[in-house]
Amino acid sequence: MKVAIIGAGKAGLSCAHELEQYGIKPVIYEKNGYIGELGPCYCKYGNNGNRPIKNPMLYLKNNFGIKIKPLNKLTKVVHKAPHKTTTIKGSLGYLYKSDRDEDSVKYQLYSQLKNTKVVFNQVGDYELLAKKYDHVVISTGNPNYTKQLGCWQELVNSYVRGATVIGEFDPRALIVWLDKEYCKNGYAYLTPFNDKKASLTLITTDVNEKEIDHYWEIFLDRANINYKIIEEYKLKHNLGIAYPKVYKNMIFAGASAGGLDPFLGFGLINAIDMGVAAARTIIKGWSYEKQIKDIIKRNFELKKFREAYNKLDNKDLDNLISVIGLPGIRHLTYYSPLNITQIGSLAIKLMEKIKSINEKK
Repeated sequence: MKVAIIGAGKAGLSCAHELEQYGIKPVIYEKNGYIGELGPCYCKYGNNGNRPIKNPMLYLKNNFGIKIKPLNKLTKVVHKAPHKTTTIKGSLGYLYKSDRDEDSVKYQLYSQLKNTKVVFNQVGDYELLAKKYDHVVISTGNPNYTKQLGCWQELVNSYVRGATVIGEFDPRALIVWLDKEYCKNGYAYLTPFNDKKASLTLITTDVNEKEIDHYWEIFLDRANINYKIIEEYKLKHNLGIAYPKVYKNMIFAGASAGGLDPFLGFGLINAIDMGVAAARTIIKGWSYEKQIKDIIKRNFELKKFREAYNKLDNKDLDNLISVIGLPGIRHLTYYSPLNITQIGSLAIKLMEKIKSINEKK
């Protein structure tokens, strides 16, 4: 059986890894000349990410035979609204590296492949490959091909502006900023490589490539960011859904299929799940839609949560950050088995109640 994979991302590499377990030697077409991300960014996995999964490393190892080592444990999250700050401490999850280094998630996946050929510096033409191969898995990390085939519905339009910065950092801490003035309905965050270097990222919704530069400057000023910037990047963040996800002999996986969650934009576990599911569809004839139904269901729930979040103003964000710091909500957010959308909805309801009480005073 001949299988082509377009894109050496998390979904594509995971698909290849699973195919190899059944003796299939796929060919991956990767447009870049390297394995890894365009910019030095991070995949943060908190205990609230893909519940009921408690430990992503054990989940991937036990279910798919994939071994991923995180960069660090996450022990502190600092939430910053315009006038409120809440700090949560404890065993909160993990930080995963996603640049081009050998300890990045993609390179770790790549290093576990044994019989997969990767053709670098070549854009995979899905029309030609669909004629040449029995199956084609499209896992490009963006919906460009999905759009061309008329299978894409965009849910959130956003741009990402990021930088590598030098300073003094806690390597196990994540800082998150929420402010409608520069994030709009997005957010900004800082994740450390080590105690001297970190990644600083701004995700702003409903802007174009030029506008993100404007909001980046506002962010640096309003958040009082004084770190030395040594590298910068920006890119389009595509959050949406593909339908159908199987078209003729082609399967969409990862971000090209709508694997990124429409609230925070994370998709590490989703991408690997979808890559493996695509391989099992090819090998065993299993329904792809049935295998990934939980991912799609969770993403639609997160879309509803995002719609509620979008209605908040900066004063509401201050209240929301205060609510997150309450003992009960704090425990639910980071330690309970409840879905993050259930917790978020509860937090917003409590915030609205607090807001109502304050207005009556």
